[in-house]
Amino acid sequence: MFKKASLTAQDHIEEIRQDINTWQQAENKNNLIPAISPSSPTKVTPLPKALSLVVRDYQRWIKNYDTLTPKVIKRMQQRLQEWEYQPLISIVMPTYNTDEKWLRIAIDSVQQQIYPHWELCIADDASTQPHVRQILAEYAQHDDRIKLLFRTENGHISAASNTALAMVSGELVAFLDHDDKLVRSALFWIAKAVLEHPDAMLWYSDEDKINEDNQRFQPYFKSDWNPDLFLSHNLITHLAVYRTALIQQIGGFREGYEGAQDYDLALRAIEHLTPAQICHIPRVLYHWRMIDGSTAKDADEKPYAIIAAQKAIREHLARRNIEAQVMEAPDLPGTIRVQYALPSHLPLVSLIIPTRNNLELLHRCVESILNKTDYDPIEILIINNNSDDPATLTYLQQLEDNDQARIIDYSHPFNYADMNNRAVEYAQGEIIGLINNDIEVINPEWLSEMVSHLLRPEVGIVGARLWYPNDTLQHAGVILGIGGVAGHPHKGLPRNNPGYFNRANLIQSLSAVTGACLIMQKSNFLAVGGLDAEHLAIAFNDIDLCLKMSERQLRVVWTPYAELYHHESASRGYEDTPEKIARFEKECLYMKKRWGNLLLTDPAYNPNLTLETQDFALAWPPRVAILP
Repeated sequence: MFKKASLTAQDHIEEIRQDINTWQQAENKNNLIPAISPSSPTKVTPLPKALSLVVRDYQRWIKNYDTLTPKVIKRMQQRLQEWEYQPLISIVMPTYNTDEKWLRIAIDSVQQQIYPHWELCIADDASTQPHVRQILAEYAQHDDRIKLLFRTENGHISAASNTALAMVSGELVAFLDHDDKLVRSALFWIAKAVLEHPDAMLWYSDEDKINEDNQRFQPYFKSDWNPDLFLSHNLITHLAVYRTALIQQIGGFREGYEGAQDYDLALRAIEHLTPAQICHIPRVLYHWRMIDGSTAKDADEKPYAIIAAQKAIREHLARRNIEAQVMEAPDLPGTIRVQYALPSHLPLVSLIIPTRNNLELLHRCVESILNKTDYDPIEILIINNNSDDPATLTYLQQLEDNDQARIIDYSHPFNYADMNNRAVEYAQGEIIGLINNDIEVINPEWLSEMVSHLLRPEVGIVGARLWYPNDTLQHAGVILGIGGVAGHPHKGLPRNNPGYFNRANLIQSLSAVTGACLIMQKSNFLAVGGLDAEHLAIAFNDIDLCLKMSERQLRVVWTPYAELYHHESASRGYEDTPEKIARFEKECLYMKKRWGNLLLTDPAYNPNLTLETQDFALAWPPRVAILP
């Protein structure tokens, strides 16, 4: 992010090839090192002698884009002189029996900040190790920006943090754990964000891990404010900076939430904020130390933390009068599932399925809906686009005779958008669902789960998790910009892989989801003008629809708890003829003209992640300026 790019994407690919060869040629199978996998951040996996490709990949990226040079530091210092407003940033750090090495590194990282207007408020929680008092007194004696208070009684982290908060005199307050480390430019970027977003009340940055050898790894390049993802895990974490007045308003930390005290603080804070007042800084500003006993190494190190997190989320939802169950996510320890309650009177859902012949696909789709769906009431509307296969026609007639579906004839050339728009006119439900005929239900609660989210007033569209028949991931939402317009993140991921920081397994807000399986309120669909049949007859009409919903301040939510198989493009085939390719390119151009820069700045993604592949790989180079 600081150093001018000196490595091209092709260079990077070639280096990775060389790494793979080195890895494969490693003969000493006993010389193993622990490496943290970004797809399973709490598991330690032995890898061959060469560092894992992911870790080595990040080391190269740091060298090229995130290494502070004397020239950049000088430019930052010059930029500081141009700022008329330079707020005092108070850093709160509770300590308790901290190892001398980590304590000194933590304090040094504050003193070495390029931005000079800070104070470090340290509250020691009655440490029994004498070196802690000695070290703290030593630093305070030589730097009057360091404030100290030694508690006489151990009260744990919430009480100690509140003691430190009582010393704060700055307009902004940040939080630093006693064994972690700030990036040298952290407060510079915080102050700059405050200047650029003067109405904001809460800022948070990206983060990575750092081991006992001070090697950086496992960067978490976060999305912009994502309320649904935040209720699935603590998206904010490090580095978090609040307006001091907001912290005072909510009363600081609450005792009884130890292990999730920062999560509880953020949950109470956001209840007083609008989304526009929560600002994400897409830069790694914080190194989270991974040592024995820390949750950075293993969430199981502090099992009480997930219990406290669930308690904090339940109370947060109760304060907002939202009825929901809060539980640890199944098969994903340390993360949360919020299951929203359905009303006693369930709304009718109209499921719209376009088709032409392909009896096998259609039969599997319809029968799975009828026999595997626990939600009721539903109606099925099948749009028959000139089917001429006798068996298909017989099946359609059978469904209609048995009152299992209504058949709507569409005798025009295939136009996915127009077909669905016309079918909506016949739909009797207040909720409509767009369903491909190559979809097959997996779990009975798929529709109940989707409706439970859609009935939240802030939600406009809900999408599902779709699998290929071989149980690799087909759809976990859509990220704008991948491949030019939009692409499916985590595509092809095996079932047992939770994805980038578990995002393939967590409820989250996204910019778009696929029209192969989504639901929405009929009134909202009509209000945005439905699908664009004129410009986007086949491709991207679902993405365009989601973006139009977002323009109306309605959220797009993806849930992994609605699962279906998607036999992708089995009915129409792929875009592989000259005519289809030409039409597809025309639709791509329209999307770029219609939505412009948004396609390159998806708020559910991060400019440090690539738009060339679908695997949350690092961007070479990142799409953030070295120094704006």
